[in-house]
Amino acid sequence: MRVARVLVPLAVTGMVLAGCGEPTTGGATWSAPADAASAAGNGVADLTAAEILRKTNAALKKAGSFRVEGQRKDGGSTLSIDLKVMGEDLAGTLGLNGQRIQLLLVGGQPYFKANETFWKESGPRGEGMAQLIGDRWVTVARDDKNFGSLFTIAEDAANLAPDGTATKGEAKTIDAGPAITLIDESDRSTLYVATTGEPYPLLIVGPDNQGQLAYSEFGKSFPDIKKPAAADVIDFSKL
Repeated sequence: MRVARVLVPLAVTGMVLAGCGEPTTGGATWSAPADAASAAGNGVADLTAAEILRKTNAALKKAGSFRVEGQRKDGGSTLSIDLKVMGEDLAGTLGLNGQRIQLLLVGGQPYFKANETFWKESGPRGEGMAQLIGDRWVTVARDDKNFGSLFTIAEDAANLAPDGTATKGEAKTIDAGPAITLIDESDRSTLYVATTGEPYPLLIVGPDNQGQLAYSEFGKSFPDIKKPAAADVIDFSKL
């Protein structure tokens, strides 16, 4: 699934968010009770894979906002992702081994805020950058070669599509509720779609259980998605 790209390596100046391993996102265990299919109150379990994807994308678009959280490990490294998406805007956090980046996209303008560890490990000038920037937001261009790709995460999360052919799998029940599975035949990643209520995406598990993303808070308002005060922003291109 396209959103699984959120879990692939994201190379950033001084920070490599990389690797896959056993999924550790809480609340992602599941079982397959005999009556799972009969709980399909919204009817999507009876549709084809393509039809389910269309309904799932339509449900996300109708909701207008959602949250997606994920985590994966690679040896001793742990990548964590927590994003709130509202329309084309987002607020979120990426973390790896003590490095932390906060993302903010408001009205098409990207901002990010990195902790001291991130800047110190970003290169020979890192310590000076940490002192210069401090706790301020940094604004960058959408096509910035170092940071611009981070802000495509919301697009990937909001537009579910397989990289290959999607096939329908089994009906299962996960912590978020009863679901029907869709499998991307290109990499064997699995999408769990709710079979009661709105056909929202509930969970994506990467190939061979290599990381996962959990969806929640559909249609919620996120007050932290707002433009920061001008005094709290520094233009990265002027540094």
